[in-house]
Amino acid sequence: MTSLSMKAAYILLIVGMALFPIMMRADDWILYAASNAGEDPGLASRDWFVLNKQRLLPETEALVLHYYDQESVGGNFNFPGGIFRVWEKYIIQRGTKSYEEAKAEVEKESEKRLKRKITALDYAWLFPLAVNRATKEVQTLYEINCDSSEFIILEVNHYDKDGNRMTREINMNMELWYPIEPETVMEAFFRKICKQ
Repeated sequence: MTSLSMKAAYILLIVGMALFPIMMRADDWILYAASNAGEDPGLASRDWFVLNKQRLLPETEALVLHYYDQESVGGNFNFPGGIFRVWEKYIIQRGTKSYEEAKAEVEKESEKRLKRKITALDYAWLFPLAVNRATKEVQTLYEINCDSSEFIILEVNHYDKDGNRMTREINMNMELWYPIEPETVMEAFFRKICKQ
């Protein structure tokens, strides 16, 4: 390999690392809880606050496993308390469909129920139904205030069984903090992160 081509390869490597830093980093996901989040008919998988409503279950009885990315935990490690930013994900243990399969299924069921063809306007209410049906994994970026026992959600991403991201929702109201409910998955998450 010539000196020029080695320099070009090195530059491409550096540019690739700058453009795709997440792909270059291995996530260090740690199991911290189990529940039935997303399986409660009253709670859709697109409910942002599902962790603050779900009770803990033994792993062997749970339909959903909860993890946090240890490498993403950012905060003031030298002092107790404070605010931490961390990625959390939960994985639904039941089989799910790809988004395209779920969308086709929801369209077919809706056409049968409505007795007409689906129109472009129908997709406003069909899209969340298809996402809920296809969701296999939900990744959420939290900020947790260890001093006040509150949290805020910064971003939520939904993935189908093939790992394709279906939605990315950003919280535009950065002032709305929620108290952590006792005996919930969110409290287990809070205890794990705030003892860092």
